[in-house]
Amino acid sequence: MTRLFAAVLVLGLALSLTWAQERPTFGRGTANLPFEVVTVDGKTGWKVTGRGTVSLDDLLGGLANATGLRVSFSADAMEARRTTLSYIAPDTGMTLSNAELAAYTGELLGGQGMTLVGFTTGSAKVARIEEAASFAIMVGEAELGAMHPAEWVTFSASFVHLSPRAASSALSLYRGADMTVVGHESGAVLTGRAERVRTAARLLREMDKPAAAGQMVRTYDLPDGVKADSARALLGSLFPGEVTEVQNIETRVTVTTRHQPRVTSYGSLAGNRLIVAASPQDHTLVAQALASMK
Repeated sequence: MTRLFAAVLVLGLALSLTWAQERPTFGRGTANLPFEVVTVDGKTGWKVTGRGTVSLDDLLGGLANATGLRVSFSADAMEARRTTLSYIAPDTGMTLSNAELAAYTGELLGGQGMTLVGFTTGSAKVARIEEAASFAIMVGEAELGAMHPAEWVTFSASFVHLSPRAASSALSLYRGADMTVVGHESGAVLTGRAERVRTAARLLREMDKPAAAGQMVRTYDLPDGVKADSARALLGSLFPGEVTEVQNIETRVTVTTRHQPRVTSYGSLAGNRLIVAASPQDHTLVAQALASMK
């Protein structure tokens, strides 16, 4: 009986030792990446070869190990933590440097409707694409130009000549590019990956040039006895410039009408003159209207 008890005890100790050796230390899980971990310019990189799948946990664990990033999930993205992601690479392999790993991870996440936000701050968050705007980094003009192309940013663009309607029409080109656009009276707020936001902002700057806006500024000498206020009232009635907009927001269609003058006029401080901003075609009509007030 004593020998049997001793044998069972020895067997139990052996099994415990084996289990302890094979099982990772609690809180220190191992990332099983299907990529080869390589060194590029003295830093950890990946060599991705062929086609296959990788679990989201392993991908993010490998990213954290290579870059030192702190990675977390949004509440909505947490449900997809056990997701498996697909990857495709040349059979000869492609090598990614340390600086490219976060962007590549974001690309793979995009296949499941997710993305990586904030990785340039040292703390990356996995989020659903539709909620990424709420985690994006607010940037100004100078910061936008220097931002990593794959980082999610929010940028406020201001207009001088461009109408909100024209801007909205142009930015509709980017609705399928994982970019959120919110227009307002004097500009638009753009949220998306920095590379796409830069492209959209560049388009808006080109459209906001005076020539692109299709307006010119001219000064008119008013006929004797004609006051600037009277002339402005006449131009306002001749060029009312009402604009009707139709917007489709998640299958709900809204129609709004707002006032956007075709012709803008100001009284000059020097003499009985009127400063008018209008298109070349409208300037012809403005001159005729003012001449008729003699």
